[in-house]
Amino acid sequence: MKAMLTAAALSLAATMPAWGQAPAPFPGQGLGAGSAGAGQGSSLGAIARDPFYSASRTKDPKVRKAENGPELTPADNLKAPSIELPNEPIEPYLLTKDVGPFMVLARTFRGPDSERMALALVKELRNDFGLPAFILRTKDYPGKSLIRGAPPTAGSEVMKTNIRMPEKIRTMDEASVLVGNEKTLAGSEKLLKYVKTLDPKCLKGMSSPYWWRKGLSYALRTTNPYVAAQNLYPKTRDRLMIQMNSGNRSIANCPGRFSLQVAEFSGRTSYIFNGSENQNPNQHDLRTSPLRTAATDAERLADKLARQPEFQQLGQPVYVYHDRTSSRVYVGSFNSAVDRNAGLVREQLLKMAVPMLKSDKNSRGLDTMIVPAIALTDLDAMKEGIK
Repeated sequence: MKAMLTAAALSLAATMPAWGQAPAPFPGQGLGAGSAGAGQGSSLGAIARDPFYSASRTKDPKVRKAENGPELTPADNLKAPSIELPNEPIEPYLLTKDVGPFMVLARTFRGPDSERMALALVKELRNDFGLPAFILRTKDYPGKSLIRGAPPTAGSEVMKTNIRMPEKIRTMDEASVLVGNEKTLAGSEKLLKYVKTLDPKCLKGMSSPYWWRKGLSYALRTTNPYVAAQNLYPKTRDRLMIQMNSGNRSIANCPGRFSLQVAEFSGRTSYIFNGSENQNPNQHDLRTSPLRTAATDAERLADKLARQPEFQQLGQPVYVYHDRTSSRVYVGSFNSAVDRNAGLVREQLLKMAVPMLKSDKNSRGLDTMIVPAIALTDLDAMKEGIK
């Protein structure tokens, strides 16, 4: 077997050209007229000798060899617009986060005049067709990636890009025109059909490599890139969450934005049954899970805490929040995350955490020790889901 492989390798090496030599022609396809198969071989031989053989035989006088070709001329799509472009500031027309989120991509311009051409189209769409049109520049959204200082990764209060170094990089001159301020997919579908029928006058004075495209007939549906994907569709409220947080001590009744968490009740983090971790929990284990009584335990702790004489001296309310995985107890109502009064309340709670526990002398004390959190909890997201 080894001898056969060696013979095959030697036979293959004999047919391969040496380094720097042209490959040998196929049988019947010689490089000259005297080779085998003179009719076809001579034609292929001419091509082998002259790479521009086919170009020299063409009747088109514009097709020439590269070394003798004419000087390059600007392409049709790089010609300057034949209309007067606006010179006013572009900032009032830039796309922001509060628009949309469902929109229509009407046209994209490239080149040194891309911003001014986009501005001309936006102004015509606004003035002549009454459509909300905006400009999205590639340099404001470099690489179309998620970067610091640009929504949706920026803070919720950031409406448009605020790029700083090192992310502030130069990109190609490109500006897109986005139309619409639709909140639903159905609305964007209806808008797309209307935008495709438009033929703005300014486009007739702007050259384009796509001569067959008339007006805005090639518009596409899209979304505002500054809006996070999870915010594109309206959220449905959890009825169970609303029902669980409908009590008098619900966190929804807290007038302030921040509160201090002092306790949390949840289920087990892991299960071990009969010495094996691979077995599924049975009904008895589920009935005895701490999550089953988490809501009741949180409500009981909140009531007992509110009755403690030491706690009543603080003058702070007690609230409870329930979700599908835990129940939490909060103390106080604060309007700022750095409220000085919140720090004082936390210090007092740390001092009275042990004395308020149930003992022989204090039969009405707490069954669970409270542990005040280091920082306040922002309640906006909680309230939004249970109101």
